[in-house]
Amino acid sequence: MTADGRRDRAVDATTTVNEEALVSRAREGHVGSFTALVTLHQERAVHAAFAIVGNFEDARDITQEAFVKAYESIRDFGGESRFYTWFYRILANCGKDFLRKKKVRRNLSAWFGWRGEPDDPPVDAASPAPDAAEAAMNRELGNRIFEAMERLPLRQRLAFSLRYLDGMSLEEVANSMRLTVGAAKANLWQAAQKMKHYLEEAP
Repeated sequence: MTADGRRDRAVDATTTVNEEALVSRAREGHVGSFTALVTLHQERAVHAAFAIVGNFEDARDITQEAFVKAYESIRDFGGESRFYTWFYRILANCGKDFLRKKKVRRNLSAWFGWRGEPDDPPVDAASPAPDAAEAAMNRELGNRIFEAMERLPLRQRLAFSLRYLDGMSLEEVANSMRLTVGAAKANLWQAAQKMKHYLEEAP
């Protein structure tokens, strides 16, 4: 083994020992030690988040959220793996939650442009970032959607929520509600017709 190889292994071993000490102190509530862990892994974490969501701005937000959650649950970390391995699971879950919420927003947008059967796949259309006025209109529309949903019968409201808010497929909706696919489709169709009527009559 070369001198450089031995030196690299020594550096890795030192880093591992230092990280274990930081984790130990962070578990005891030492904020500075956890901040040092963040500094140690932040760049790597942002790139990992980017691999999940495909956008650096979102990746930075997700990474920050993941570090907050890690700090809140650091006492539950038993040291059975490296800190980053444990943290990556938190990061991946944050990324998945972000993508799920993004899918929900996309599904709702697609539903309002819906033509045909309510079990048609949602349309993924890119749109520019909204300005302040458009964002306010979107918030108002969101309030109207949920007010309209509250007027639906329970079964139709549940079917609509599972399909368009949770992003389930028609088969998943049917399984969740213990219905046939045909019955789930009928509930979705009825809910869609009522929602359109409720929203059209809203001021």
